[in-house]
Amino acid sequence: MAVTMPRRHAYRIETLTYSTTSLVWLGTRKAAILFPPAHEGAPYQLYPHPDTYPGLTFAGLPAPLQPDFMPFASLDEVRVFLGLCPERAGDIPLTLAA
Repeated sequence: MAVTMPRRHAYRIETLTYSTTSLVWLGTRKAAILFPPAHEGAPYQLYPHPDTYPGLTFAGLPAPLQPDFMPFASLDEVRVFLGLCPERAGDIPLTLAA
């Protein structure tokens, strides 16, 4: 009898042609929306995708998480967080933007 292991889905970032935002996919599910920095020095912002997590609202979050959900200082830090470049994980100190 053959044993099959469940397939591990990986994250991927899809750059949109009609917007400055990107979609973060986990397998076939839209997991998050990635917003680029609003201005120089601003963080990248990662928000859960509302189609996938319809009950999640930001109204009840504590002040440090408003209006940013998950801020990152660089796109490389977002990629390391998602596990998209594990070979570089030791090279990039993971610091959440203030």
